[in-house]
Amino acid sequence: MLIGVRVETQPDLERVIIIWRQGTGSEWRAILPRLLDQRPATATLVEYVIRLYQRQMPAEAAAAGWPVLSMLVRMSLGIANGEEDAWEAAHVVE
Repeated sequence: MLIGVRVETQPDLERVIIIWRQGTGSEWRAILPRLLDQRPATATLVEYVIRLYQRQMPAEAAAAGWPVLSMLVRMSLGIANGEEDAWEAAHVVE
């Protein structure tokens, strides 16, 4: 199963994390709570996102697994925060 994760900033300055399965066209979205959305990204924020995804999308979360979700969420937040280079992060996954 190939999944993707990205972070978008909405006009009201709230950030949204989006997780999707490649080829399905469906996306899961969650607003990042402002109190947890810090730079650099904290382990608490990563865990919050993964647990919320597990509750709302249990089959997809189980298929991907905690380690994969954790890595993808952490990398996506790092890239969105300007802490990681997307090119270097992509090479780590390969």
